[in-house]
Amino acid sequence: MQQPYFALDHQARTQIRETRATLLEHLATKPDDLTALVMADVLCEIDPDRDPALASHRARFRATRGADWRVQACERGIHLLLFRLAHGFAEARIGRDAVPVLERWAVEISEARPSGVPAGAITAAMIPEALSKDPRVQIAFHPSGHLARVALHIDRLHEGELELAEQPGAGSFSITQKLGGYGTLTRESYADGNVITTLNTPWHDGEESRSPSPWTKWVLASLGELASLAERRQPRRRSARRRSRA
Repeated sequence: MQQPYFALDHQARTQIRETRATLLEHLATKPDDLTALVMADVLCEIDPDRDPALASHRARFRATRGADWRVQACERGIHLLLFRLAHGFAEARIGRDAVPVLERWAVEISEARPSGVPAGAITAAMIPEALSKDPRVQIAFHPSGHLARVALHIDRLHEGELELAEQPGAGSFSITQKLGGYGTLTRESYADGNVITTLNTPWHDGEESRSPSPWTKWVLASLGELASLAERRQPRRRSARRRSRA
């Protein structure tokens, strides 16, 4: 069977070759590292210059991995790495054919859940540390353990909230932040596999758009925006000199 060929631009091909070299060097000393093996599998799918050594690691991984390998990959955050790579390629406008492959792998891993955890449930382990350890953040869960609410309030120009329905697959998100000297309010609702976004700025008065999105990807992106806002707006610490004068 002929292998699919992905046309890659020079910049994307260069980045993938550099990543492949790093993976091979890592796998030479840690042949069972799950992150490296998953990445080897991904690269063997999208890189037209198939490397026999990497293909060998891929074959070994596929022959020996357990049924729960996606769950283990999710727990390691490999889906976040793949989402970042896909976003970076898309933002740089390179690797057009590679982006959907990276996205598909990221989505499949992100949707994996351990035995006994309902499909689509967002557990405490999926909350970014920047939110779970921030005293300004309120976090609540449904009785099932599925995330119910994450709210961050810094001031009236820097706040956000994610609310999820008791059954995974529906929710809402809003975030207010000062961008370019102006307040920007973004509201989103998720239902039936679609995100409806409403943007309010001095130049956008309730402008609405709709786009399909995988459930867990949308939730993680919303949590990521809240975490980014929390990290950018850390409380100012009083200097030692000021404290001594107080």
